[in-house]
Amino acid sequence: MNTTTEFEELVETESRGLIAAVSTIVGDQHRAEEIVQEAFERGYRRWRRVSRLDRPGAWVRRVAINEAISVTRRRTSEQRALARVEGLADRAAAPDPLATLDDESVWAEVRRLPKDQAAVIALRYGADLGIDDIADTMHVTPAAVKSLLHRARAALRASSELQSYTE
Repeated sequence: MNTTTEFEELVETESRGLIAAVSTIVGDQHRAEEIVQEAFERGYRRWRRVSRLDRPGAWVRRVAINEAISVTRRRTSEQRALARVEGLADRAAAPDPLATLDDESVWAEVRRLPKDQAAVIALRYGADLGIDDIADTMHVTPAAVKSLLHRARAALRASSELQSYTE
């Protein structure tokens, strides 16, 4: 099999789930598509090395997830700075009483989780990956993934934002 065909197969098998996972983290489908495309581009430029890895897909997922987390951190920092400058911190922190529970509300709560917990939720439910694949992607043990999933689910169940709409 030639190099281009192997890479094309990787893109075909990983794209959909990876876009879903990254979209969950960054909260923007178009930005997620850009991040995933950039990750595949980096993989293609390094394909001689990446193709020799046991799981090239895990390498691409890790690159995309890392970038998604970085984008989210930058956006959060920018939003905090803007809120301080404009004096809107108190108003921005108050939950919107008109919000309704829908997928976006749930994913917004996921994005409020610590980044490692948000990443495992995104990979599990957004990309539909198993525990071992998530562990490979995040360079942690399967036990760590299970622990992160447990803590993330518990935090989501305890979320006052989600609780107020499920009662």
